[in-house]
Amino acid sequence: MKYYVSIGLLLSCLSLQAQNPNPSTSVDAYIQNEMDLEHFPGVSAVIVKNGEIVWVESYGFADIENNIPVEDSTIFMLASISKLFAGTATMQLMEDGLLELDDAASDYLPWLFYHPLHGTVPITLRQIMTHTSSIQDNGAAMGTYYDYPDPSISLADCMEGYFSYNGTNYSATDNFLSDVPGTVYDYSNMATALNGYVTERITSTPFDTYCKTNIFEPLCMENTAWFMADLDSNQVARPYSFSGGNYVANAHYGFADYPDGQLRSSVLDLANFMITYLNGGSLGTNTILSSSSVNEMWTPQVPAIEGSQGLNWYQELLYHSGGATLLWGHNGGELGVSTDMYLDPATNIGLCVLANGGGSAIYICDKLYDYALSLNPTNSIVPECGSIGISELSAGGKELVKILDVLGRETTFKPNTTLIYLYSDGSSEKVYVIE
Repeated sequence: MKYYVSIGLLLSCLSLQAQNPNPSTSVDAYIQNEMDLEHFPGVSAVIVKNGEIVWVESYGFADIENNIPVEDSTIFMLASISKLFAGTATMQLMEDGLLELDDAASDYLPWLFYHPLHGTVPITLRQIMTHTSSIQDNGAAMGTYYDYPDPSISLADCMEGYFSYNGTNYSATDNFLSDVPGTVYDYSNMATALNGYVTERITSTPFDTYCKTNIFEPLCMENTAWFMADLDSNQVARPYSFSGGNYVANAHYGFADYPDGQLRSSVLDLANFMITYLNGGSLGTNTILSSSSVNEMWTPQVPAIEGSQGLNWYQELLYHSGGATLLWGHNGGELGVSTDMYLDPATNIGLCVLANGGGSAIYICDKLYDYALSLNPTNSIVPECGSIGISELSAGGKELVKILDVLGRETTFKPNTTLIYLYSDGSSEKVYVIE
């Protein structure tokens, strides 16, 4: 059985660059100055407020050599912002009764998993999600997990090699702290990778596929994927380093421990994600989490060890003209990548900055938050997402003459993908066919 979601669409909306509903020349000038200081070739940024996009702008180049500008739909590697999606998946499984946060991770793994010095103390999912598991990043091992553009080692093999006591990259001293699990805070990428693998094991579904089905598609995040193979590489910003006064292009890359940082997305897709969290887990008629799960993730979990740490999310202090405020979010950094995303549930504001350089965008975040606090928007962009008007697939007697994807490119029919149908009478529909 096939069904579709139909939403009226004007062809004039088929633009790669969203119209900024509330532009600011002073914000533009500030960001462009920071880009020079931080050596960012390109930046894409967005502000959401009260469930709508109230500001969105992009600057510079996604690809300097080919003179490709950054658009609002440009896709960037997210680096550690990716961890928020790994945590979202875990909370969904908790809501489905498939796990508890204080369960031992070993309960869901196909090989023995324990702390080499404290084997009787279980490493729990909550500890993994709060960086208190005593799992340590072994840079020497992790360096072997990189490949171009996607990893050649599976997540399953990577996790077994790192955490199984007879694994190829196992080290009792380099992969674990000597501290008892749950007693010390130490930020760990490999812990989040294990978090993603637990989701894969529980659901018997590849982690990337699980996220696509249960997070990206319900939130209409059409330019979001874990692997380059699932994206149009022409839409992905190239990562750059800055050396000797010049920008140096890096090849697109990935790593086998990918749930901790390999996700790629655009600010427009991430606007939907931010609005969903600020709405208590829902976007339109689609819900990915309960409000209680969102509140739990935004509650300090280990105040005696690290007071700013929630479940995957943490609190970051942003400065504004009225002082300073703690927001929930995450930043990210990889080679040629700098990302930030922060949300303020008290004011219903969220902001995100993506850059394809290695500097820091925290001052841009301060500026955007200050602008958002004082902004009484005269215009806004309402995300088009939700299961509205579902009916049997029908062209209503009109002849279907062309199918476009959301970027306006001619394509063929694809189930479970947002498409634009053009009819013989000049009308159009945006549809999502569920098969």
